[in-house]
Amino acid sequence: MTDDARPRVLSITSITAVSTIDGGDTLAAEVSGPDGGTLFLLIPLGAAGALITQLTDAAERGARERRLHSRGRRQDQA
Repeated sequence: MTDDARPRVLSITSITAVSTIDGGDTLAAEVSGPDGGTLFLLIPLGAAGALITQLTDAAERGARERRLHSRGRRQDQA
């Protein structure tokens, strides 16, 4: 990582595989990008638990928003 303050964006189109490394302490997620390239995300097991929780919460919020949108109602009207 550099000292550059600009955020970096990683766009993925699919998760190809997830394995454990470092004796089970780290997850290695193989992902594909929109250009067809392959990237590996190395995620410490402790951070993976927090990521799973946050992804689940965000997915549930997204599902609620989609349901409201499909009914023609904005979230602030619900």
